[in-house]
Amino acid sequence: MITSDFALVAGTALLLAPLAALHAAEPLPNSTRFVPDFKIKPDDYTALMAADGKNPGGLRAWINDHRRMQVKNWPLGGQTTWEVEVVEPGDYAVNVLFNHSVKMPLKVAVTAGEARCEGVSERIAHHDWRRFPLPGALRLAKGRHTLALTIAPVEGASNEKLELLSIELVRPEVKERLRRAALAMRAQADTNWFRDAHFGLMCHWTSQTVPRNGPPKPYADAARDFDVAKFTEQVAQTGARFVCICTSHAHMYFPAPLKSLDRILPGRTAQRDLVGDLADALDRHGIRLMLYYHLGSNDDRPWQEASGFWKTDTSEFWKNWTAVIGEAGERYGEKLAGWWFDDGTANYYYRSAPWQRLATAAKTGNPKRLVCFNPWVLPTATEFQDYLAGEGNNDPSVQGWLKPGDHGRISGGAYAGLQASAALVMERDWLHTKRDTEIGPPRQTAAQLADLLRRFAALENVPMLNCEIYQDGTLSPTTVQTIHAAGNATRK
Repeated sequence: MITSDFALVAGTALLLAPLAALHAAEPLPNSTRFVPDFKIKPDDYTALMAADGKNPGGLRAWINDHRRMQVKNWPLGGQTTWEVEVVEPGDYAVNVLFNHSVKMPLKVAVTAGEARCEGVSERIAHHDWRRFPLPGALRLAKGRHTLALTIAPVEGASNEKLELLSIELVRPEVKERLRRAALAMRAQADTNWFRDAHFGLMCHWTSQTVPRNGPPKPYADAARDFDVAKFTEQVAQTGARFVCICTSHAHMYFPAPLKSLDRILPGRTAQRDLVGDLADALDRHGIRLMLYYHLGSNDDRPWQEASGFWKTDTSEFWKNWTAVIGEAGERYGEKLAGWWFDDGTANYYYRSAPWQRLATAAKTGNPKRLVCFNPWVLPTATEFQDYLAGEGNNDPSVQGWLKPGDHGRISGGAYAGLQASAALVMERDWLHTKRDTEIGPPRQTAAQLADLLRRFAALENVPMLNCEIYQDGTLSPTTVQTIHAAGNATRK
């Protein structure tokens, strides 16, 4: 989830020698940072973040110690450059990811010496992030190159500004191979039950969750004492047909005995298989279980160090990721209906993640399992996902790209092809971390929530209502009753 822990820092990155001298550098104070190798992959997408390039003077990127976001206030007519190394010569297609927020067509170009790709991005009625494919391809020789991006009005000049996330390079034949593989994987995913559910719950039960009163228990003890029967009873009372519950969040923990996680960092699992117990109990009520997972958060340095989180060579980190997620998938099989992977665009993306490998691991044991990589408000990180996370998206039409008759499938824009969904906060926050306090009242009355559910159901967009949860596994009775009443009202 995107929270308020971001720092604004100069939109430049520390680089490994010998490319370091070619980029300005301003490290994030008191923080470790991931340093990309700036090598263009011959067999996958390479994402070059605006935050890692040389930007027009004074620009600042939205970064904290584990997320890397867009450069804001990027001036039309400006230029961002990257010094890169091409491992295999050939033609490379280029996408530019930016927010076309200005009311004019824009000329977008990427050059590498004499090689050039250029296209015109047309304004649409509303502000929108887009992945803009440039016509043609850059022909790049082996070795080092300076890539330069420019975005300018088609006619005249303008003082207006926009937000810039990245450029992507991929060989055309690789792009087509990955597209076909992603569509084949998506075709196996079962979104019918998800769409027919109308709504579900999300619960951030984490190592930071506290009880209603008194000190919190150690994580493994809390997992042991989690009241599965009471939790299941309350979920069933709401009328929700699925629940997405957290595993890791601000710290890397998993409420089950996963050998892969124990090998990486001992002491972060539970003896009780809480996930399995929840899946079985919920299934008896016809309720499906999904899991939320964060790959490594800003509060957990031991995990980041043990997993290889900061290493420029990402092979160890992704090996660890696929081991943990693959083991969980194999363990739960069809009992696990879906994954909700957080920070897909804010974290996975800037590492040029091996998306096909990750999605394959996530579907281990159940090819019908649903997968998303949360983009927040940014473009999707990859085609290798099935539904939109929709964090905080109260607009059931997804900025007008979802219409009646689309059957929940987004028809255009940055999220085209995905089943629509939204993750919405019911109370004060995503999780309950303030000791000796009650979970606050719902943000909406039952009538207001019923209206929201009707508007989402009309477009077959599936909201996940995030409910705060106590450490013992109980929800707020007031919230449960509000959702129950709202659900009943929508069925009348």
